[in-house]
Formats: sequence, structure tokens, C-alpha cells
Amino acid sequence: MGNDRFAVPEPPPLGFASAPPQPGFPQPGYPQPGHSWDSPHSQQPGYSGYPPAPQQGYPPQMGYPPHQGYPPQQGYNPQQGYPPQYYGSPTGYGGPPPPPPPQPTQQTVNVVVNGGWYSRNQKNKPQSNAVGGAALIFISGGMNIAWSIGFHGTLFYATDKHTFLAWFLGGIIGSVVSCFLTNKVAKKKVLIFSSALVMIGGIVVASTRNNGAANMAGSYLDGIANGLVFAPFMALAGEVAVPYMRGLISASIEQMCYGLGIFVQIVYISAWTYETYPSKNSFSPENMRGVLSAVYGLLALIIGSLLCIESPVIILATKNDEPGAIDALRRLQRPYTVTNETFEQLAEHKRYLAHNKDLSLGQSICQAIPTFIRLMFLRGLNVLSINQFLYLTLLYSFVNWYGLSGSWAWLCGFGFCRWMGNFIATFSMESAGRKKPTVLGLLVCGVLAFVIAAQYNIMNYNTGNAIMVLVFEFFAGVAFTATSPYLAEAYPLGVKQHFIAFTFIAEMLIFIVIEMIDWDYTVGAEYFYAVGILYLIGFIFVILCLPETRRTNLREAQGKFSRFISTAF
Repeated sequence: MGNDRFAVPEPPPLGFASAPPQPGFPQPGYPQPGHSWDSPHSQQPGYSGYPPAPQQGYPPQMGYPPHQGYPPQQGYNPQQGYPPQYYGSPTGYGGPPPPPPPQPTQQTVNVVVNGGWYSRNQKNKPQSNAVGGAALIFISGGMNIAWSIGFHGTLFYATDKHTFLAWFLGGIIGSVVSCFLTNKVAKKKVLIFSSALVMIGGIVVASTRNNGAANMAGSYLDGIANGLVFAPFMALAGEVAVPYMRGLISASIEQMCYGLGIFVQIVYISAWTYETYPSKNSFSPENMRGVLSAVYGLLALIIGSLLCIESPVIILATKNDEPGAIDALRRLQRPYTVTNETFEQLAEHKRYLAHNKDLSLGQSICQAIPTFIRLMFLRGLNVLSINQFLYLTLLYSFVNWYGLSGSWAWLCGFGFCRWMGNFIATFSMESAGRKKPTVLGLLVCGVLAFVIAAQYNIMNYNTGNAIMVLVFEFFAGVAFTATSPYLAEAYPLGVKQHFIAFTFIAEMLIFIVIEMIDWDYTVGAEYFYAVGILYLIGFIFVILCLPETRRTNLREAQGKFSRFISTAF
């Protein structure tokens, strides 16, 4: 057969190919690990088209992934690090290597919240809680404002102008001090100290009887506390709130709480039953004011200690502490987890900081001055709607017709209308916006002021004037509620707290000027004519110069205030 040229050649032996000369290396002609069998390398001569099976007892090539479905070779020890052997042709032989194990990263959660107002409120409740202590201090401040403009009981001690100006002077002192504490003392410490001042002032007033000096000291302490927390916590309300809640939160802690304090003071003063011959040591409305202030101070101290959260903007600006800012943002929304929205808010705060870092101190002041003029004008118009002369006008209007028998209802109506205007405007701040309620309130108040002035000295229309004073107060509450979110968002970051304090100081000065005047009902017509003119000027001024900042972030709101003329609604 060996010499037979026509014999059929013997077929190649079946079975496994021989082992390569060096163990652990691929055989010549076989694809290297990571090459597929369709690659050009596999088209070499002698390549049969099928992947070779590994020899029995011989470890597979390094880098070849193990495949399920093939039993391992005998003697395999997993602790030696050799991968198991397989019989037959492994599927996917020569494919890409397995992906590396994922690196541990910070987990984020996508939170989908129902778009209803209740769900939004519950989700963002920690933001209002963070400034809730200041809201209680403002309620106490509203009570003192009402007391200072005339809503108080019978005083059995000597008084002068200084007695009724003490709270406003204290507010100026506190605001000046707050300018020096900006970004140097934590806001929680400022709130705790101010809460202690309110509580001490309330205790002093509650524990004394018919003592003018003690009442003046209590008014000073309460005013200083309000001035200390006003600027930092109005700024904090704008920085911790999400854009679609900023108007609601800032208006609810300032204007609505001041209005609520005025209402509470009027209610218990009007309903107080006086003895025919009161004793010097009897419990008086003055003591009641002290008790309520002490309670508000204690609650503010507790809430501030437990729930106050520092602004993530200030954490980034002063400490450059990004983990601390993320933790603050996490605690400002429910559930208390880091979500994608947390990182979006952090990125926006960084853009806000970068935008303000590009402004020098001089540029920030120049940008803030036109905003200060606009907001100071609006806050001044607010003072014209809640002062001593409005109280005297209301008394003159209903006493001449009804007498003192129904005075408590008219006085309570005055406080209720004012607070209800604040209430409605506050909860429509993110739907109707800021500018529309302000324009509407100024227009109606201006028209009513002219009507009141026209029939002020006509005796037959005094009852109508009393009703119109109540309506005037309602629309005044609607008109000036938007000044709270404007204060929280309008000023550049570098001078924000300083100019918020300056705005509050200007408002206190206007209160003092009006309180210094000896009012008489005979000048009522002149006063309301002046008020009507100023309110109509304010109506035109707001249309032309006040921007609409509803649901904008702080950077966008600041940009809108950088232009003096803004006619968009």
C-alpha cells in the first residue's frame, strides 16, 4: 500500500490536537485571546474553521472566559487561581473580555412627586420649617406694631412719644447690628439669641404692673430681636426655597405673620372686659401681650434649635463645602435622600455663586440701589396703610354713627381684613404671581382713598367710610404681600443682607415720622387725598418698573431686577 500511487490517503486522526510546546501559551495558528474566529488571523493555512478543544488536564488560555454547561477537569483547585477546564467547543470563544466590576458611586434616587399643592407642600415642608422660628418672632413684632399705633388697652402710667416709638427704634438698632454679622455668625445662633430677647421682653412686660419703663424695655427688646432676624432670615427664605415655593414661603413668614400679629393684638384688646375700678395689681391687656410674646419667643427658640438649616448657598460661598451643601439640600426636602433634583439644585447654586462672583462690590452696590429705591417706595406705601391715623379714622367713622357699643366688631374687622388680604395674596403668589396682585391692590386702594377723602367730613357717610376703610385694608394686604419675596430674591448676593436691612430701616423711619405727627380727624381728607395720589403713582410705577419673578431661580430674578424698566407681566 505504501507504494501504491492510487491508494486512498489515510484520513487525519480524530481527537484533540497535540499540546503546544510551551504550556500556557496559545498554539501557533490559533487566534489570540480577544480575536474572533472570523478575523483575518483565523484564515491561516491549516485552519479547520472550528475552535480547538483544550487538551485533557491542560489549563485553558489565560483570558478565556469560563462558560456554563461544561464540567470542570478533575483535580481543579479553585484556591490556586486556575480557571476550570471544559470539554468541547466553548460558546463565545474568543469574544470580548467581561466588563470590569462597577466602581462604588453615590447612589441617587429619582423621586416623582404628585403635582398637587398638598404633595408639593409636604415635600418642601422642611424649607418653611427652617425659617419658622423667625415667623413666630414676626408675629410678636406684629403685636407690638399694633400696640404702638393705638391698639392697646387703658394705660395707667404716663406715656410720651418715646413710649410708642420704642419698638421701631429697637428694630433699627437690630437691623444695624445684623449688617455686621452677615456671614460671620450662623443664622441659627442669631435666631436663638433673638428668640431669647423676645422671651425676656415678654416676661418683663408680663411680670410688671402699670410700669411704663418695663413696657418700654420690653418693646425695645422685641424690636431689636425683629431687626436682628429680619435681614438674615428673609435672605435665608429665598435661598433654601425651591423656585416654585419661594414666594409662598417668604410671604408667609413675613407679611402674613406681621398681619397675624396685628390681628391677634386687636382681637384680645377689643374683647377685653375692663373692671369698673381696676386694681393696680390686676391682670391687664399689657400683661397679656407679655405672656403671648414670651410664648412666641419660647416656641421660636425650640423650633430654631431643632429645625433651622443653614443656607446651602452660604455654605458653598464661605466654606466651599460641597458635601455640606449637599447634606443641607438633602434635609430641605422630603424624603431625606440625595436625589437627582438635589444635584440639580446644587448646580444652580453654583451658577448663582459664579454669577455673583463676577460682580465687584461696586457693581453689586450700583445694581442694588435701583432695586432698593423700588422696594423702599413699596414698603413706604405699606406704612401708609397701617398706622396711627388709619386707626383714628376708623374710630371717627363708626363712633359718630354707632357709638362705642359695637366698636369691638369694627376693630376686629380691621385686623381681619388686613390679615385676610395677606393670606389670599400669599397663597396665590405662585399662581397669580407677584406683579398682578400688587397692581390690583394699589389701584383699588388708590380709588378708595379718593372716595374716603371726598366724603370724609360729611357726617351722613361716616358709616360708609368705616366700611371702605376695611376694604382699603384688605386690598392693602393684597398689594404689599409681594414685597416679601421681592426682598428675598432681588438684591445681589454680596450685598443682599445689607440692603434688606436698609429697606427695613427705611420702613421703620417712615413709621417713626408718621408717629411723630399729632393727628387730628379734621385733616383726614387731606391725608387720604395724599394717599390716593401716592397709590396711583405707585400703580403706574409698578406697571413700568417692577418685574415678574414668579417661578424663576435666584439668578434669573436678580437679572430681571438689574433692569429698571420692566413692563412684562
